[in-house]
Amino acid sequence: MRHSRIILVFGLLLALLAPMQAWAHAQLLSTDPVENAVLDSAPQAVQLQFNEPVSPLAISLIDSAGGKTDLLADTTGGEIVAVTLPAELPQGTHVLSWRVVSTDGHPIGGSLVFSIGTITGAAAAEVSDPAVAVILWASKAVLFIALFAGIGGAVFGSVAGLPPGAQRTAIGLVIVGLPAAALSLWLQGLDALGLPLLSANQRILATGFATSYGATVLAIGVGFLLALVALCMPRGKVSAVFAWLALITGALALALSGHAGAASPQWLTRPAVFLHIAGIIFWVGALLPLFLLLRERSVAADHGLAQFSRFVPFAVAPIVVSGVTLAAIQMGWPGPHWLAPYGLILGAKLCLLAVLFGLALWNRQWLTKPALAGDASARQRLRQSIVLEALLILLILGLVAGWRFTPPPRALATVEASVPAEPLMLHLMDAKTMAMVSLTPGQAGPVALDIWLSDLEGLPISPIEVSVTLSEPALGIEPFKRAAIEQDGVWRIEGLTIPVPGIWHMEMDIRASRFELVKLAEDIEIP
Repeated sequence: MRHSRIILVFGLLLALLAPMQAWAHAQLLSTDPVENAVLDSAPQAVQLQFNEPVSPLAISLIDSAGGKTDLLADTTGGEIVAVTLPAELPQGTHVLSWRVVSTDGHPIGGSLVFSIGTITGAAAAEVSDPAVAVILWASKAVLFIALFAGIGGAVFGSVAGLPPGAQRTAIGLVIVGLPAAALSLWLQGLDALGLPLLSANQRILATGFATSYGATVLAIGVGFLLALVALCMPRGKVSAVFAWLALITGALALALSGHAGAASPQWLTRPAVFLHIAGIIFWVGALLPLFLLLRERSVAADHGLAQFSRFVPFAVAPIVVSGVTLAAIQMGWPGPHWLAPYGLILGAKLCLLAVLFGLALWNRQWLTKPALAGDASARQRLRQSIVLEALLILLILGLVAGWRFTPPPRALATVEASVPAEPLMLHLMDAKTMAMVSLTPGQAGPVALDIWLSDLEGLPISPIEVSVTLSEPALGIEPFKRAAIEQDGVWRIEGLTIPVPGIWHMEMDIRASRFELVKLAEDIEIP
């Protein structure tokens, strides 16, 4: 075990030396032009601003006639993705369909709708094939099982030896894990490009490798090969070295990509992921061997149970500490984002883990000693408990595979911080008329005005027309006027832009009749 501890420390150092630039899960913060903008002339470029640097995967423009133009070659990445548009775009509505990959290796996509001159019906943008998501989830679940039970079996064999059935199973799992890893990489490329399941595209594998998940698959493949060597060799120091190197490589692989590995600060999160996965590999890898060994009392069974009982605290402690650390980082400060799918998955996982740790504690404190003393009923209860542990772990791995499709709350909190401000309310009145104005969002930039008109008793009035004039004298901005349109009793102005923050002067002209014009005025501070 001295050699294994040295190897484990070496692996932890590798995790610390992994790339440490830290970012949150990518989320779109703003666009230029804004969503649903109607432009007088075609823009030269479109800009998408994200909360972290991203790499473009697929960028296409669908015009008002349904024609599609690939703009990936004319796109630059980074925190601001700049897309150079073709010259002389036709009038009408266009959809920019985009797909980028974030630092944690997870692709995200969306569409930006804007119009030139006039609004027309635009073709729908592409969406991901649901079959790709389902099969990607399934491949990740299989990959996790092969990683934890296959490599874990090799590690347990180096500590206590494997019964023949467990050895054959572990060998089968690592062999199955190799094509599962390749399949998941191909599906990653499909998902990244937003292509349907049966697509034939030369870019699929290259795109999968281009994401951080490519490094994860390579490391997992190396881990499977190391475990296979260890399992096929006679038990000894050399096979133990291969087994523990497989554990290190497998744990390091999952620290190279994913939500947790990409979180900040990476000097903390990457080692935490490494220790978390390493502890799980040791624990899960011991379940099947112990289940088979405990069928009858033997020296090998007693030795395996005693060794597992001796070393499992060194696996559980890192799992708990690192898990709490990563959960705190991923969830962020309490808020509505805790109820997002990621938080719900984490809550379900924590409930299952509570049951799992309770079983483990019961097994170690109340069943292990009687079993080692020859109590047949205790050994039988241990085997039953191991089956229940395995089922719980399968459920947990299924939940964890679902995290691939959910941004963590820390990322949602970042987006919430960029959500437009709440509406600003303004009340205007004179001796006869009242107006309640809502400016949405309540900040400078593109806004909409909603106006409710009534008399002093609160009864609605129905003027002929309403217009609003805005100016900012302190900044030298001359007045500009916009007409409101009545919609179900509410007068609305859309497509209005407040260019800069400041104290704006609002004047409202209400044409009550052909011979009566009501003028209301008030200042409003717009942040």
